[in-house]
Amino acid sequence: MRSPSTKALVSAFRITRRDANLVRKIAHATSDREQLERVIENHAPEATQSYVRSLHGDPYDSQIWRVTVALHAINEIIGGYGVEGLGPPRADDYAPPYEFVNQGDSYATTLIYKRASDALSLGDWGSIAERHPSWEATS
Repeated sequence: MRSPSTKALVSAFRITRRDANLVRKIAHATSDREQLERVIENHAPEATQSYVRSLHGDPYDSQIWRVTVALHAINEIIGGYGVEGLGPPRADDYAPPYEFVNQGDSYATTLIYKRASDALSLGDWGSIAERHPSWEATS
């Protein structure tokens, strides 16, 4: 998946360049099963490694699960409060169109994953929800 620049991540989350580069490395690895598995095993926070071990299935087996693992690790690195889905589930795979790292406020700058473009961007999820008032009734 595409991701914001190292400089943008450092500025937005007040993390080190090393952590920002790790966020980018994890994001870019989601398209390749073996690459993501290596990055998670060797560089991800212990909480993500434990999460992966706790899963009953192989989380590297599908793109949706690779994104889930990557977002879990990114949440840990930037100090978020978990990963949330945004929008009604898609008919073919039940995945929401957006996922975001919860920063504790709907208008706080965070990382938002847009499934349609397979990209992380900086923004706030409150603005997305405002553009889709019908989602409140369906989610």
